[in-house]
Amino acid sequence: MDEFEKLLKEALPQEETFKKGKVVTGKIIKVNDRYVYVDIGYKVEGIIPKGEIPNPREGEEIQAVVLKVPTRLEHPLLSYKIIAQRKELEKLKKFYTEGKEVIGIVEKKTRGGFLINIEGIKAFLPSSEAGKKLTSGKPIRVKILEITFHRSKARIVVSHKAYIEEEKERHKQELLRSLKKGDVVEGRVVKIDPAKGITLLIEGVLRAFLPKEELSWGRDRNPFNYAEVDEFIKVKVKKKSKGKDFLIVSLREMKENPWHRFTKEHKTGDVIEGKVSQTTQRGIVLDIEEGLEGFVPVEEISWNGSEPKKGEFVKAKILKIDPKRKRIILSIKQAQPKPWEEFLRKNPQGTKLKGRVDKIEGSKAFIDIGNKALKGIIHRSDLSWTKPKRIEEFLKEGEEREFVVLGLEGRYIKLGIKQLTRNPWELVEENYNVGDVLSLKAKEVMPFGAFMELPEGVEGLLPFSEVPRDVKIEVGKEYKVKIIDLNPKEGKVTFSIKALQAAEEGKTEEKETVQDSQSAGFKLGDILKKKWKI
Repeated sequence: MDEFEKLLKEALPQEETFKKGKVVTGKIIKVNDRYVYVDIGYKVEGIIPKGEIPNPREGEEIQAVVLKVPTRLEHPLLSYKIIAQRKELEKLKKFYTEGKEVIGIVEKKTRGGFLINIEGIKAFLPSSEAGKKLTSGKPIRVKILEITFHRSKARIVVSHKAYIEEEKERHKQELLRSLKKGDVVEGRVVKIDPAKGITLLIEGVLRAFLPKEELSWGRDRNPFNYAEVDEFIKVKVKKKSKGKDFLIVSLREMKENPWHRFTKEHKTGDVIEGKVSQTTQRGIVLDIEEGLEGFVPVEEISWNGSEPKKGEFVKAKILKIDPKRKRIILSIKQAQPKPWEEFLRKNPQGTKLKGRVDKIEGSKAFIDIGNKALKGIIHRSDLSWTKPKRIEEFLKEGEEREFVVLGLEGRYIKLGIKQLTRNPWELVEENYNVGDVLSLKAKEVMPFGAFMELPEGVEGLLPFSEVPRDVKIEVGKEYKVKIIDLNPKEGKVTFSIKALQAAEEGKTEEKETVQDSQSAGFKLGDILKKKWKI
């Protein structure tokens, strides 16, 4: 017999003899408004107040305790209530031993707690163990914390909070057993640690931890940017903790890995949009979408050296996708029109513009045309129709001139100056023919001949082979010459003094021959035949 049973035996009436306190067994033989009459084998029936027995039925066998044995022939007073309490105490002891909860009725509030009625037995619920606001007359589930006896009375202390905690633990274990990797759960944010992550409570009983690495596929690892305390968020189960008393969850896995989707939807050469998130000496980092970044090398940022600002949205062309290294190489400038093509579209061939001579190199010069992304280029052959020998004869660095757009030369805008005026060779072709005689000044004397300048600004060559020996050519001196060859398409015209003199001598000879023939009786046709040796 354990201690509890000893205490219970001492607290309840004993059954040794048929006297006060004896437990008797009898059968109900009559029920009226006041009493239940029970045949207990005594001289007369025992009586039990009707209120002690719920729904008494005649013929029902019950147990009762003798409270009073009369000296005369009166009905012994019995109590069913004590037996019921004894049975209930036995049951409560069993529940206490097994750790089961019991259901009671909140009877009233007392000093320091509440009085709970458990099948007729009073139990005390301390306020600290109440767990929630209680209402009199309402049922409540409690756990028995202790059962003691004092002066033959049982003292029972119960806790509603212990029941709640046990239910939470039971529910928690059920969740841990049922949840698996990949399941989506919703939890309430109970704590945010900026250095570690977010703690959630699922269904009020199961803790889950969301590491900051699992917040997003992107670089943002600040938990405060994803949730607030008491906010409910949905997450995906990754695994159970080693102790298996809480979950590790992920917020980023609620979305598809952006790399998987990007490699399916995009290829090299596509143009995408991104937001400038970072600038470095090596280039620019673009946020394409959450968890997906692209890198623009410095040489691929712009055509003119300008850079977009942080936070600015720009378009970029995909140069390379490297899924293994999770790298996307982009070009901002290649997603834009090529500046030289755009310039030529707005300034087609023949457009006149102002430019400053930036630098002269050999037979070409580079021209600043007021566009950071572009330079103009002009060759010596496009300076003048006269084809100067050195470009410095026509241009000086820093000089501002008017130019005409000729087209593209690589990434340069090809310019000209001579095209601002009409090609003088066209005028020469219109104004002159082979055989024409002109008076021209010698512009320059070379070992092979002299250059004679026409009024149209172009030069022709007087070879020394076409100059008589007695004629000396001097620069600046005017000479009468005859055109013996004219090729404007190739920019050539050849003069001769000999041909002019021969023509003049021929005219004189013909004149004298005619006179002689007239006197000698020859005809003109004979003279010509003789001259041409026909």
